[in-house]
Amino acid sequence: MLITLVADALTAHGLAAPTLNVLTPDVNNYSVLLLQPHGQIEASAAGVRNRDRALAEDQFGQFLRRAHELQVDLSITPEYSMPWDVLIGAIKAGTAPATGKIWALGCESIQYTRLKEIKQDLAERAIVVFEDLGDEPARFTDPLAYVFATERTDGTGARMVVLVQFKTHPMGDDDHFEINGLQRGNCVYRFGPPAQSIGLISLICSDVFGFLDQHAEAVYDRGLTIHIQLNPKPRHEQYRLYRDRLLRFQGDATELICLNWARNVCEWSSDHEKRWSNIAASAWYLKSDRFDDRDAPLCANHLKGFYYTWFRQHRAHAMFFNYDPAMFLLQASKVAHLGVAAAVSRRRGPQVTNTFTWNSEDRKWIEQSEARDGFDEVLAESGSAGDELRRICGTSPLAVERVVALCAGRITAGESWHDVRSLDSCMIDATEIIRRITFCQDTSEEATAFRIERLRRCGHLFEIRRQEESF
Repeated sequence: MLITLVADALTAHGLAAPTLNVLTPDVNNYSVLLLQPHGQIEASAAGVRNRDRALAEDQFGQFLRRAHELQVDLSITPEYSMPWDVLIGAIKAGTAPATGKIWALGCESIQYTRLKEIKQDLAERAIVVFEDLGDEPARFTDPLAYVFATERTDGTGARMVVLVQFKTHPMGDDDHFEINGLQRGNCVYRFGPPAQSIGLISLICSDVFGFLDQHAEAVYDRGLTIHIQLNPKPRHEQYRLYRDRLLRFQGDATELICLNWARNVCEWSSDHEKRWSNIAASAWYLKSDRFDDRDAPLCANHLKGFYYTWFRQHRAHAMFFNYDPAMFLLQASKVAHLGVAAAVSRRRGPQVTNTFTWNSEDRKWIEQSEARDGFDEVLAESGSAGDELRRICGTSPLAVERVVALCAGRITAGESWHDVRSLDSCMIDATEIIRRITFCQDTSEEATAFRIERLRRCGHLFEIRRQEESF
């Protein structure tokens, strides 16, 4: 893995490095649009792509149009997801990011020779840039396409650019799917100048196996790392190590956006279906010491499918997205503030403004008023306390976490016992298992047992309280 400055990659093409809103360390917030798609995928010797072509064209086409219409600063799709035909059609139609905006799109597999054809096809609309790998017709690439506008160095105006980054490290699987079939790249591109700015890099799934201490040290400070995945086990220890490397350093200017496919991917290979029964685990990690942990913003995020946890090991905030297929629109404070007055430098973290789900009848993304967190499905464990807990949750999901902690006697000493960072159900450890009582999509044995024990104890105490003689 070679971390390469985008400026160096563009110079040979007569292009300057772009100035991106997301990387400007000022007080202004930036917007982010994420797509966590439903997984019906095909895996073959040609690589990985969406199985339902018509559905993918509709969903991803509307995603790009929404990013363009809203002029979103940063738009992301996960590994192996964006159909090339959709992206090419959008660029030809003029649906592309404006100056200062960037798309980071995990695209379907493509042969290197086909990518060279696309470069010629888009020549009038965009300059397509990628490293020289050489033709290997029997192999496929796993690409990430950065799309952005930048200036020519000769002063003759702006050009649209598609900068393609290739996966550098194969995943591990019993059939050696990528070990045998993947044509690997070498470069991981870094946006942003080395100093006085925020840096941005992206890792493609198992790239993290080659992400070592020296790489983390080079990019963690004032760094935004995007990790796109198509991963059945996103919490596997080997996939978590890079987060440990990035988050262990002193300082609060490190953020990670991890974007996987939605839960329950179905993989088709040679007409055989394999159900992954996976979690999504898409998340946003940050270390801001000015993070806004008031109940009102955390509960507003919860309502839209964005759930808070405290990563105790690294003293970091970890916000997990709802595992179901969705499109999320967020506003976020910059990873770092430079030259900003202390009175207004409040890096409060990401806030979800809109969540969209797919309407299969109308074949379009529609806004969702409230995400399904799974709490109603476990409330029966609390017996006769269920109605009261449901009422409390309607006011504040965090209040439920506090009530259940009190019922179990699992509170810390002192007046700050109710702080979200002190509630054990809101904490995650190195395993990143989520024990939240009011976000129940983590179905690991440990998480399930934790919730059941807490809810049953709450129900038992509720019965004692109702019976005057026993009370």
